[in-house]
Amino acid sequence: MEKIEVDFEKMYYGFPVILTSFYDENEVAHVTPSSSSYSLKDMIMLGFNSKGFAAQHLKAGADFVVNLPDRSLLESVNYCGSRSGAEGSKFAAAGLTPEASEHVHAPVVKECPISTACRVVEVVESEHFPGLTNIIGRIISRTITKDVLNAEGRLQIDKLNPIIYAGDGVNKGFRFLQES
Repeated sequence: MEKIEVDFEKMYYGFPVILTSFYDENEVAHVTPSSSSYSLKDMIMLGFNSKGFAAQHLKAGADFVVNLPDRSLLESVNYCGSRSGAEGSKFAAAGLTPEASEHVHAPVVKECPISTACRVVEVVESEHFPGLTNIIGRIISRTITKDVLNAEGRLQIDKLNPIIYAGDGVNKGFRFLQES
């Protein structure tokens, strides 16, 4: 396989799309899509543009919920990605329903099959990567629809239908896992 060096602004090589939800200082529920995340045990890391609406609120210490949308929510995800939370809550216009989390002060996206309630524990902004903010959160609880669990209560990966984001900063798109 021949490889060539490229100079892309970004390189997303296939990350799950998430919807991060939180309340602003006026208790208005907000939701924003992202594909910059990972989790290890009870830690979760989210990456944002430092000037973004979500980053500003999470940097202030807001609790948040990471929701995993499935393929059926692609239109809602696209809508949320085309607007800033500074314009107001995107929930209703995106066809999404905020529900209060039982574990943190943040809304859950009712329509998402997996929701992970989190609390901000650290904000990382490095001089090496200006304009980027990493939010480190502690996972407080995980909720999942029974539809994607087997009889033993374990995750059935083939039942998930996550939206996968890939792109190079100019060309980008969503992909889905192949049906088994």
